[in-house]
Amino acid sequence: MPTDVDGPDDAAADATPLEDVPHDVRAALTQLLAEAQTAARADETETATALLETAETVATNKLPPGDRRDRVRRGCVAAADALPDAALAAAYAEAARSYVVEE
Repeated sequence: MPTDVDGPDDAAADATPLEDVPHDVRAALTQLLAEAQTAARADETETATALLETAETVATNKLPPGDRRDRVRRGCVAAADALPDAALAAAYAEAARSYVVEE
């Protein structure tokens, strides 16, 4: 697991309820991660990587510290690391997306 994903404040922070995450942040992450899945499945590795990096940046900068942010960030890193394995990368992106979509 990459050390750049972990931070001293992240482990101690409580999880933020999904409804407390701004709608625009949820929408942006949902879209980025869905498009990353599509790109990965289409073997568009460069596009998928760029989308995953952007999603990780949005999560880092816009999600409050805590479990949700950590999981989204780790999912983005894991998906990017899984490329060019399209199925595995898409699965990691879907797992990350599950933390920002309303069920």
